[in-house]
Amino acid sequence: MPSRRVYIPKSSGQGQRPIGIPCFEDRIVEDRLSRILQAIWEPEFRECSYGFRPDRNAHQALVRLEHLITKERTQWVYEADLKNFFGSVSHEHMMRVIEHRIGDSNLLRLLRRFLKAGVIDEGVFHASGQGTPQGNLVSPVLSNIYLHYTLDEWFERRFARQCRGKAFLVRFADDFVACFEFEADARAFERSLKERLQSFGLEIEPTKTALLRFGDLAPILCKRDGLKRPRTFSFLGFTHYLRVWRNGRIVFRRKTEAARMRRKLTEFGRRLKSMRTAGARAMQLFTLRHWQGHLQYFGVRGNSRSVRAYAFHVTHLLFKWLNRRSQRRSFTWKHFDAWLDTWMPPPGTVHRL
Repeated sequence: MPSRRVYIPKSSGQGQRPIGIPCFEDRIVEDRLSRILQAIWEPEFRECSYGFRPDRNAHQALVRLEHLITKERTQWVYEADLKNFFGSVSHEHMMRVIEHRIGDSNLLRLLRRFLKAGVIDEGVFHASGQGTPQGNLVSPVLSNIYLHYTLDEWFERRFARQCRGKAFLVRFADDFVACFEFEADARAFERSLKERLQSFGLEIEPTKTALLRFGDLAPILCKRDGLKRPRTFSFLGFTHYLRVWRNGRIVFRRKTEAARMRRKLTEFGRRLKSMRTAGARAMQLFTLRHWQGHLQYFGVRGNSRSVRAYAFHVTHLLFKWLNRRSQRRSFTWKHFDAWLDTWMPPPGTVHRL
């Protein structure tokens, strides 16, 4: 059956992301189908892929990226994101790559039916000529299979072997970073990537794509070129940058992406405002879940300043909306701080990546 389409705000704050909600029976079949596909392709997937895979997560991708930049002579970084990837996947190319490993006609027919089921948007049916709906349980593994042949295999087996220096790839879903030792290899990848993606019906999102000098020599060479400091880049919600200590040592650091932090705080404050009539207990539980989720992801080594800043704003928003439930103030700062200490985990480092 066609999926029901709903829209949620994008994490970038620009536009909305379409989500397809399948019916209950289809959801059961999609779950089993995704397990079958995962079992078949998991041994084939490359080490550079970290998204939507068992026993792999974003923190491992961040550890790998740090290792490549600090230990593998990386001097150039190409950060990229695919434009409307889930809506641009070619059904023809998808079935062709799946048929490399699967010959069962019944399973292939079922996959085609899911791909072409279509969506219902505000009561109107729309046929699916391309793409795979986000929210579909089989879409994550299908996206990994598609990018495995489109990007991962091509990069590691063909392009990287032609490079003059070292070349590595780190990919999480449709967001990836390529690391290079020499500028010529990075420039060649930038040109070749566009041609490679076009042959599979994909294209780069220009606003989220950049080639920049980034490595232990970057601060020195940037000053030679008249730049104050090396550029930063964003990957998996973190801004990655280089810091020069007073003794001249250059270290790799990461912090919470500022734009994402602002959007989360805005949404958090809006949600608390709408919960004023639900009571202080409901606002407390929501704040606790929100803060625990943020701390578990962003509480990594070297990011303590951003985590503390986020905790500061979260507690001030909670204090603000608790005291605006009526004309009578619920808390003073003294009582509020004592109350926070009884239930809110303190900001700190959870993961020493």
